Amino acid sequence: MAKVGRKCLDLPPEILLEVFRYLTAEEKASVRATCKYLQQLVDHPSLWLFNTVILQNIKSCDSHFWRTLKKRKIRAVDIKKATQTDLQKLVCLLPDLIAVTINAKLKPEQLHSLSSLAKLQKLQLSNSELILNQELLLELGTFKQLTHLVLCSSEFCPEISLWHLVKLKQLRVLVLQYTLDQLSLSSLRYILFRLPRLRALSLCNIDMRSDLSLCFTPPDVEDCKEMGCNDFEPLCIARLQLDKLSVLDSINQPLSEAALKQLSTVRSLSASCSWLRVYSKRNFVHSLLENLPHVSDLDLSWTGPFEEYAKLMPSQLESLNLTSSRLSDVDMQFLSKSSGKSLRHLNIALCSGVTETMLKLLPEQFPSLRTLDLSGCSLLKEDILLGFTKLPLLNQVTISHGPHPTASAIKHFLALTDNRVQLELLMERTCFKSQSCSCGSCNNTLSKCEAQPNGCSSLRYTEKKTV
Repeated sequence: MAKVGRKCLDLPPEILLEVFRYLTAEEKASVRATCKYLQQLVDHPSLWLFNTVILQNIKSCDSHFWRTLKKRKIRAVDIKKATQTDLQKLVCLLPDLIAVTINAKLKPEQLHSLSSLAKLQKLQLSNSELILNQELLLELGTFKQLTHLVLCSSEFCPEISLWHLVKLKQLRVLVLQYTLDQLSLSSLRYILFRLPRLRALSLCNIDMRSDLSLCFTPPDVEDCKEMGCNDFEPLCIARLQLDKLSVLDSINQPLSEAALKQLSTVRSLSASCSWLRVYSKRNFVHSLLENLPHVSDLDLSWTGPFEEYAKLMPSQLESLNLTSSRLSDVDMQFLSKSSGKSLRHLNIALCSGVTETMLKLLPEQFPSLRTLDLSGCSLLKEDILLGFTKLPLLNQVTISHGPHPTASAIKHFLALTDNRVQLELLMERTCFKSQSCSCGSCNNTLSKCEAQPNGCSSLRYTEKKTV
């Protein structure tokens, strides 16, 4: 084994770097500890392009730690605890940061400490104790280079208005994860038509008494007076250009015709609900599915029975997430008729109502499947698993949170598919959620490494993924 190890070191560094790209952060740390040569290779910036360093406590990080981050050219950090002085130190030592997540209470003067990050594009403020007020929003309006903004909070000041965010003309992604009432929707309406580059919008906890259609219809000139806006700006666009829309934990009335016309460009739609609510037979989900036939990516997880929407599926649907929904064989037949030829990705994890017949018919009903998530399914017997070999494009099957097929069945399946299909068999799927934020949409899908005291030698690395 020692000879094999020495021969590996004789390989060109370009090949070693390519090999290291496939390692987890923890495995990279193990390789790094072997010798100085591999330490230098592992610290190469190309291996850390998509990594976020989690800073539990900036005060505990020494000079060796910061030098290592500079070598790797770390561009994203997730801050769990920091004072204004800590943030000033961070900006001084890592001036080229592109993405910053703050999972802590934050005051406007602390946020101001980040204003000198000239390359900052993505800012995420996610904490259950974060208080959104006008002073904080006013400070956010100064980060004019932002392309992504995530605000997640359970506390907000009464009569809060979002109009300060109208200054973020480069914004492409806006995520608002806090309770939205009529005034919030009115102020959101004001800024949406003044952000010409906005392509993705995510909303959460919309008050059932509020009219969701309000924020998707062009505002009147008088809107600025209602919000206390002193610097009125004319409309930048007459029509929204949203590509992705997410409305979570909300059940609202059907959208108006004018609002639906403004959403005609939406291709990715998420309308999840994390708890049961009493609502009428028709809601905004029905109106969206009926009037947005070009949606190709659909997430209807946690919305109760799929029966309500099975007949409304878009004909060009490529990806469908039905996590925790209630299914029936008839529902899948309707889905097959509308989207059977186009569907590439299907997630029925933790769904109730799944039958053996349903699983056996999947290859016939959805012949173009590439990924299939059956997490939590207890019916995946050997004959059903082997039936998936009939799917010529299949490359991934996830069967976590449930009984696994036997080792011989898995070996037989991999042999029949020539090992082209990746089987995820973890008992518990790794899922990253902020310790202080429970919303699902603001989770960072980047791999993360958690910084511990005493510098880089004691960094604890963990790969984190979003379910």
